[in-house]
Amino acid sequence: MIVQNAHVVSEQGVTDRNIGIENGKFNRNAGTPSSSPGSQVLDATGFTLLPGFIDIHIHGGGGSDTMDATPDALRTICRTHARNGTTGLLLTTMTQSREKITNALAAARNAYESGADFCPDGAQVLGIHLEGPYISAKRPGAQPKEFVRPYDAAEFAEWLDVAGAALKLITLAPEEPGADDLIRICQERGIVVSFGHTDASAEQTRAALDISGYAHATHLFNAMPALHHRNPGVLGVALTDDRMRCEIISDGHHVAPEIARLALEAKKDRNVILITDAMAGAGAPDGAYDLGGHVVAVANGKALLSDGTLAGSVLTMAQAVRNMREWTNAGWDTLRLISSTNAANALGIINKGRIATDADADFVLVDDSLTVRGTYIGGRCVFKQ
Repeated sequence: MIVQNAHVVSEQGVTDRNIGIENGKFNRNAGTPSSSPGSQVLDATGFTLLPGFIDIHIHGGGGSDTMDATPDALRTICRTHARNGTTGLLLTTMTQSREKITNALAAARNAYESGADFCPDGAQVLGIHLEGPYISAKRPGAQPKEFVRPYDAAEFAEWLDVAGAALKLITLAPEEPGADDLIRICQERGIVVSFGHTDASAEQTRAALDISGYAHATHLFNAMPALHHRNPGVLGVALTDDRMRCEIISDGHHVAPEIARLALEAKKDRNVILITDAMAGAGAPDGAYDLGGHVVAVANGKALLSDGTLAGSVLTMAQAVRNMREWTNAGWDTLRLISSTNAANALGIINKGRIATDADADFVLVDDSLTVRGTYIGGRCVFKQ
């Protein structure tokens, strides 16, 4: 394939040029019809070409949830989010019983190991994000509090065996019993640690960070203590320590526009990762949905438990990017980083999240309003509008 006349956003800046694709990879030497006779030509005049969006924190979409633990449910999630520019994602679990988490990990591993063949018309499963259950009962958010528990070495060893190399990211509370041992195991296995659903002090956060080397902050500002000028807590460390990358849910409900702008200014564009934290109601009609055994009411762009607690979101990556551009006046390079490249880098996936020779040809075409007009994975069109 040759993509012609696109505004291409890459590490070299924004340029109007042709892009060649061969065998699912970007190819420097296949940029004109004369250099690649017989190639399909895609005229992208008026569109901007970005690396495909990568969502490292996503529970569901299209009425399905990761915890459903069936191939059909996981494919529905992948298809739903591909329509909004997501080319790769981490299927994210909920705090639940040992059996239910085990089943979800097994199903997600199968999707991961199947690669692009698992869902040819949807986003690729890049791994698993284990959110909980080793979190703080003081900050459960929408995670079922009855299943929150201390680190269990035998249980986690079973999950490591079930998930295998698919387990890429874990959200935990660093102040909880056994967290240090869990962090060390994750560091040895190359699993990224994220501090979330936590009541940790600044001192506890820094001590855990010294063990892990670097870490994420799960959905920054949410399910953690508010910032206090004499008690900075995990939030103060996340905003000021360059060893921490910060997830942002830019839906206008979890984080106000001013706070999103503050986080981007504090962390700079290489340490912010946009996520959706999407649940089953994303890309589906308003109504009642299940999240971790709780009934969630979705209406007017919000997902709420009966007590008013935010329960994930119905955000898409395309809308997250639109909001950040509107709120922060971010340029194309910043949008590239926070929607794709930073996530790929955090996971150590060097062949995704970038428009570069020999990288996977995962990209999204957007118009001036950042509406997704086409989603391509390995050079294959999975959505076109």
